[in-house]
Amino acid sequence: YNCKLCGTETTFPRFNSPRALFQSRRGRCGEFANLFGTYCRALGFDTRYILDFTDHVWVEVWSARQQRWLHADSCEGLIDRPNMYEQGWGKKLNYALGATHDSVADVTKRYTRKFYSDEFQARRREYAPDENASDRIFRQMSDALRRMNNIGKGRLEEIEKRGKAEAKFFGMVQSSGVWDVDYKEGRISGSLAWKASRRELGDSKTKVEGEEGKDSEQEETQTFFVESFFPSSRHNDLKIIVQPPMPSNVPSPAPKTHPECIVVSGVP
Repeated sequence: YNCKLCGTETTFPRFNSPRALFQSRRGRCGEFANLFGTYCRALGFDTRYILDFTDHVWVEVWSARQQRWLHADSCEGLIDRPNMYEQGWGKKLNYALGATHDSVADVTKRYTRKFYSDEFQARRREYAPDENASDRIFRQMSDALRRMNNIGKGRLEEIEKRGKAEAKFFGMVQSSGVWDVDYKEGRISGSLAWKASRRELGDSKTKVEGEEGKDSEQEETQTFFVESFFPSSRHNDLKIIVQPPMPSNVPSPAPKTHPECIVVSGVP
């Protein structure tokens, strides 16, 4: 990043390894998703990484109690708000893929209610000639992962069970064509200028529709000061502890921290 005010150049390497991120403590959505996914897996949750082809990533966590995948965007600090991107930010989605060590799934239908519209399908056709071709590719990827990782029969049966339930759910929500709960807020993370340049402000007052509005938005964006991110020089001895659920029979006094939490340098 080159600062237009002082001319300072700041490099921003992108790390995938959680171990490297513990050291750098810097990142955007990819780094947030990698770390949050690491925490979820450490706690025993089945977690899959979600890649949105329109430039965003997050995770989904399997809820054994609800028997479904839960959307979890750690960058925004929100859980189970799948309408955030299309309805809130105003993103023009096309593909959202969910990946684990033994499966790849097209989960786009969770994040849109316009899947079968001509406009949405036109965006998808930029990547694959038809839906059958997409499905075939994802099945081949899943099969390759399962062979590589020597997945057992029990796990395969569980994946198939989840897949069937998910397909049924996707069919139901696309038939309804509406969201259960409205979400109207634009993107939270990132500088205002950056969000405006990506057109992820949603229905906020800084968003103006129409061609004339786009020109006004671009002119306004150029006047914004873009915030730079600098890691804190404090807490060089940063420690992150995943604290498992406390047994119900623990004697008094009760623990000071919440029984199910991640503790960073002693702070839950």
